[in-house]
Amino acid sequence: MTEGAIWEFVKWFIGLLLLLMLISVTIFFIELEGVNSYKQQVNYQIERKGGLTADAVAYLDSYSKTYYKGRFTIESDKLNEKVSYGEMVDYEIKGKFDIKIFPIPDVELTFKGTGVSQVR
Repeated sequence: MTEGAIWEFVKWFIGLLLLLMLISVTIFFIELEGVNSYKQQVNYQIERKGGLTADAVAYLDSYSKTYYKGRFTIESDKLNEKVSYGEMVDYEIKGKFDIKIFPIPDVELTFKGTGVSQVR
């Protein structure tokens, strides 16, 4: 009789652990989805400011802190310089994602992108 009670407890424990893992993975993918909108903001700044100028980088840092809790940073060879019309700017967005619920290390991912200056 006690074996049945123990197995029932183990099944409930495993089920709860799987549910928590599913919730944690779901939260991670929801946060990961924010990369696309942040990348769109980076492209808008490149188009409007003529590259990743100091103003554009300051705006993007403040945008990341305001809407994404400082999760994203920008790296580029053409950082803090203005480029000519039609020139492409390659950049990398580095994201640091905190895994919720479970005490495991943060996940750091890099996303590549390209924007084109529209300032004459």
